[in-house]
Amino acid sequence: MKYLAPLALILGLGCANYAMRAEHTTTELDLLPGRSDPVRTACREHSQRAPDRLPIQVRSESGPRAADAAFVDCMDVLTVFVSVAMDNRDTTEDGLGAVRSRLTGLDSEALADTCDDHYQAWQILWVAEARLRPLETNTVSAETLARYDSWMQRCRRVLRPVAAAGP
Repeated sequence: MKYLAPLALILGLGCANYAMRAEHTTTELDLLPGRSDPVRTACREHSQRAPDRLPIQVRSESGPRAADAAFVDCMDVLTVFVSVAMDNRDTTEDGLGAVRSRLTGLDSEALADTCDDHYQAWQILWVAEARLRPLETNTVSAETLARYDSWMQRCRRVLRPVAAAGP
């Protein structure tokens, strides 16, 4: 009985992590004209700076994991933003440029609002049971709140450097 809770937690995190792997975002981006290369390049640059945000005492042992996690988060978040930003006949590069120009100079509150605005698009793209399902306003489950909080945290972590860097 005492092993059931940790096992459920591991399985739950494994299932949640499954939807956030870089291969999945690459597949979705490859469906767009221009494929995933521009976003992958931007995310590589983003992830290379992730270890610099860690305390120096843990950089050597946690740096590679932080870089990998930053890459996956970046691919997940930018896939949603680029997909939403693209118009007809745009390439992925055009979508990424539009995202960068819209984010340039935004403050923390505006970035949070932008992440909140894109939460539904993220759900439609990545969370299978939410795909085009009408919003249920009467019931809000703890899983939905945790999913929202996770999205908001990851989104702000990715967008802050993009907003600071500019186009």
